[in-house]
Amino acid sequence: MKVSKSASKQKSESTSKRAGSSRLRTARVGVETMDGFFTRMRGNASRLDRSAKLRPGVRISFEDPADFLEVITPARVRLLRQISKRPVALGVLAAALERDPSAVRRDVAVLERQSLVKTRKVSNPGHGSRTLVERVAVAIELATTV
Repeated sequence: MKVSKSASKQKSESTSKRAGSSRLRTARVGVETMDGFFTRMRGNASRLDRSAKLRPGVRISFEDPADFLEVITPARVRLLRQISKRPVALGVLAAALERDPSAVRRDVAVLERQSLVKTRKVSNPGHGSRTLVERVAVAIELATTV
């Protein structure tokens, strides 16, 4: 089957646009009851049944506010703010936050397990490598009701 040049060009343009924008628009972290979670999931399923699109994003829910506060600490909120615009090297991040690099590394690991940040190794010019830390979403909403 032969594909016209214009059709293949459109496909490559749309693929390149998606590749350039790897960060989600919003991640929401909060406290939600099991009933609230299942109500939200039923609503999503209903929208999908009607062929409606769901809004892209990440939603992380905790049933217990204490669990939320274990993950979202003031130090981790400062860390998330520091990397809001662009990826930052782990050592630079620790210096900017005036914290021990091992403590920052532990906080990054917790946030990465919760899918709020991602890390990648890049090589330094000349020798070695460094770890870059970046947010998975442009905006991270923290919400809870007690």
